[in-house]
Amino acid sequence: MIRRSHYILGGLLALLTPSSSQQAQWKDPSPHVVKLVEVDAGVRLEVLDWGGSGRALLLLAGAGDTAHVYDDLAPVLAKRYRVVGVTRRGHPGSSATAAGYAVARLAEDIVRVIETVGLKAPVVVGHSFAGEEMHALGARYAARIAGLVYVDAAFDRGDDTDNEAFNAVARTLPAAPNPKPADLASFATLRACLEKYGGAGPEAHLRARWTANADGTIKGMYTPDRAIIQAMVQEMRAAFRKPYNPERIHVPAVAIYAIPKSADDLVQRGSSDRLPFPELGIMATGDPAVRERLEKLFLLTRERVRKHEKWFEAFAEHGRVVELSGTHHLLISNPREVVEQIDAFTARLADRR
Repeated sequence: MIRRSHYILGGLLALLTPSSSQQAQWKDPSPHVVKLVEVDAGVRLEVLDWGGSGRALLLLAGAGDTAHVYDDLAPVLAKRYRVVGVTRRGHPGSSATAAGYAVARLAEDIVRVIETVGLKAPVVVGHSFAGEEMHALGARYAARIAGLVYVDAAFDRGDDTDNEAFNAVARTLPAAPNPKPADLASFATLRACLEKYGGAGPEAHLRARWTANADGTIKGMYTPDRAIIQAMVQEMRAAFRKPYNPERIHVPAVAIYAIPKSADDLVQRGSSDRLPFPELGIMATGDPAVRERLEKLFLLTRERVRKHEKWFEAFAEHGRVVELSGTHHLLISNPREVVEQIDAFTARLADRR
């Protein structure tokens, strides 16, 4: 799906490692141990280990995010699972290489982490672009993993037939605004701004995507070395070329989708493709034309997600679909429900024994 591909590749514009001075001024409160695991010659990945016992969970972030996006969710999971998160190459905390961003190579990196850390048949939980790596894991390394939990990550990225109709309506409605100068006074004000439009997420996640000036004001989002970002975009884009035909997975899987229940829900909670924008709902109450466009966009959104659900059900041999009302970052907007779905999935795995 071309529009979603652009969304993912756009997320790669926030990838440089924070400066050591910033790190010295702030300490990550999430109870993890940070490890660097070598996955190739001279290539080390940041691995966050929250400990715990029981079935192993391996957490993968979306493009542009690091494993710190799980800093709040992982400690909850660690109460009954063995929990480890991985930051893929080219992202803050991990090695930035001149090549090696093809999906097959990224999946090999994950397998190396599984082996090195000693995870026994983990359930892999992944968000957004991680779905592509998960496809490869489920097809080529099925014996190494127990199952896959796709968190708004299982999409038929080769299907762009609905783009014209969807974008024609979406362009007539304002998107959630970017932070204003006053919102960039500090990480606290930035967080308050982002919370209105889908949530800022864990502090380390926020600090991995934004950089601060010496006086504490926010300079902007991190920008990577141009050569690195070009390599990443070129190799990752290859995964979305038509015909989009990833290898079928051979392990149990569940695909969780962010899908609104109504037009009002779309405004208040967002979807896979749009951030929440409560002010738009207020605008619609006084303008029937805006309301009509919102209702149409809601229907197109549901139709779009349902197409992906049907694709996944045909793609996954043992797949199941779940719908949640929330943002694309369900890890942040719907943490309780995501944990419930992980619990339900692992319980089904136990029943299959």
